[in-house]
This record gives sequence, structure tokens and C-alpha cells, in this order.
Amino acid sequence: MYLVRILSRLPFWFLYPLAEATAFFGYHILGYRREVVRENLTTAFPDKSNAELRRTTKAFYRQLSQVFVESIMAYRFTHMDWVKRVPLVNKEEVLAYLDQGVPVILMSGHVANWEWPALSIGAQMGYPMEFLYKPVTKEKFENIMLKLRTKHGGIAIAKDSAMREIIKRRKQPRLVGIIGDQLPSIGTEKLWFDFLNRETAFYVGAERIATLTQYAVFYTDTKRTGLGKYEVRFRKIASPPYEKGHSGVIQRYKELLEETIHQHPSDNLWSHRRWKYTKAQDEARSISKA
Repeated sequence: MYLVRILSRLPFWFLYPLAEATAFFGYHILGYRREVVRENLTTAFPDKSNAELRRTTKAFYRQLSQVFVESIMAYRFTHMDWVKRVPLVNKEEVLAYLDQGVPVILMSGHVANWEWPALSIGAQMGYPMEFLYKPVTKEKFENIMLKLRTKHGGIAIAKDSAMREIIKRRKQPRLVGIIGDQLPSIGTEKLWFDFLNRETAFYVGAERIATLTQYAVFYTDTKRTGLGKYEVRFRKIASPPYEKGHSGVIQRYKELLEETIHQHPSDNLWSHRRWKYTKAQDEARSISKA
């Protein structure tokens, strides 16, 4: 963390060229997951020409490198930095629920900058901000990211213990951030949808939490407006009371996320191995365990 603190003090005019150099090195020299990126983009956008795919690919590596350096930059941000760099366009729609004592689930994806919005929302809303995270195998890296994410008041909750922790504070007005586009483990409960031209599995956790607790659910639509600047708009997915069974939360989230990706293709996390197994493979695994 000492190195992160030092790097966060470097001027922006130094960090962004560093991001450009990192993008060039990652794409041209290392070829970091280049085949994964290419395959994902080709499947998602079959009508794009090879030239368009190359431009989108290079823009993705630039965007990914910028997210990396911006995560470091955020360590020194103040409240006014968040107001200036990540304004919340229509936060009053979310506050309308919170001010009435109704907690709100905020669903997002790995698009644009997926680190800054949660930090900005927590700094500007005036209510506690919890976020669910999936533990990674590299403990040292995870500790660094958790410290960065909690420095501005966020509360980290591991996905495996999320339901239990959320129930403890069920009636406390607060925000619960969920990045819902990660790959569920094979054999676990999930919903399948057509997403980016592939049959895709989605976690059901957000829907389960919403229907059990009767929380409102919003999608955080993040757009890049300039270098180191973003804009967050909240789009309502669902609100209580919910009927028994599926409330449509995950399907609507999927639709909004896909819309965002089609508007700004290079901003999605294409290096993520999102499609490791098919629905048929998942069902076969479930049958073999029965």
C-alpha cells in the first residue's frame, strides 16, 4: 500500500501516459489475453469488420489501463474530487427510496470504470455503501484492492456471506452494490439468457436479495465523458412489493447492461473469460452430482 500511496500522488499528466504505455505493452508486446478479447468481440459483434474489431480491441486495452491507473489515483481523492469527476445525474431518484427507509441495490457491470462509481456514490449519497465482492486467489492483490475500495467509506462483503450479512442490517437504509456480470461457478444456481450472442449464465443473488428483503433495485449506467471523468445515471430495474418467484430483476439488468455495451463496445471487460462452460455442460454437471 505504501507504493500505491506514492503513485497516487503523481500528477495526472504522468499517470495517463503511463496507462498508454501499459496498453501498448500489454497489446503489442505481451499480447495479454489477446485471443480471448478477439474471440469475445467477434462473437458479440459479428457484423463488425476486421478493421473495426482491431480499433475496438486497441481502445479496450487503453481503457483497461486507464481503469488501472485511475484505481491508484482514487486513493487521494476527496469528496469534491468525486463530485467533479463522477457526478450522479439523477441521484434524487435513489434518495427517494433511501429517505423513506427503503434500502437500494445498485447493479452494475465491468464497463467504463467499475471502481470509481461505487466510491463516488458512497461519498455523495450520505448513506452507507456496501459492496459485494468475489474473493480472488491472490491474497496480496485482494488486500490492496479492498483497502482502495474501503478507504472512502465503503463496506466490503464477500459474496459467500452476503445474504447473512445483509439480513443482519435488513431494515437499515443503505446502498448495496453488486457487479452482476461475473461467471457463476458451474453447478450453482443461475439464470441463463441470450447475452452478446451467447447463452450466458448470471448470478441470481441480486434477485434473491431483492425479493427477500423488499429492496428497490437500480442499474448504475456509467458513461465516460472525458479523460478521468465519468457520469453515473441511475435506471430503475424494479421496486417492491415483489410477487413470489422471479421478479425479472436479472433479465432487466441483463438488457440494460447489453444496451450499455452496444453503445460503447470498447468499455466492456473483454479480457474476462466470461464463457467457460455451456448450459448443457452445467446441466450435465448438476445431474452427475444428483
